[in-house]
Amino acid sequence: MWSLFTLLLILHILAVIVAFGPTFAFPLMGGMIAKNPQWALPLSETMEKIEGRITLPVAAVVPFLGLAMIYNHHWDLWKSEWLVISIVLFICAFFFGLLVQHPNASKLVQALRELPPGPPPEGATGPPPHIAALTVKLQRGGMLLSVLIVSLVVLMVWKPGGAFTHP
Repeated sequence: MWSLFTLLLILHILAVIVAFGPTFAFPLMGGMIAKNPQWALPLSETMEKIEGRITLPVAAVVPFLGLAMIYNHHWDLWKSEWLVISIVLFICAFFFGLLVQHPNASKLVQALRELPPGPPPEGATGPPPHIAALTVKLQRGGMLLSVLIVSLVVLMVWKPGGAFTHP
């Protein structure tokens, strides 16, 4: 039998998949940019749009669905260490994405737009230093966010220390 909790759980899982699923393709797109620098601007714009219009807005809904599940089932949040840890990790990931990663992605897109058209200047090897620096920041930030997201999934599925007790 379907219940409000089942609906909230399905919505919570779907929101997580929609919000974070596409971000796992970003490293593949970055590899494509490395092999085909002419694709840097359109692919970077695509990643920035996904982040700004899908990942961050949908990720903002995820904790409210989680809180609704906790409230609906009358769970004692403070007796579930894995859930408290998950909430802290989610807050870190969300605000890192919002305040660091997305602004860096926007800076990269803007820097790429400002590049002169045509092939790179004679003797140039690789991107300009400011673009290379932003790329490294985004790669490292992406790795951090991937580790946090995978950690959250593991905690949500495994629930170390025991699962919730039902009333």
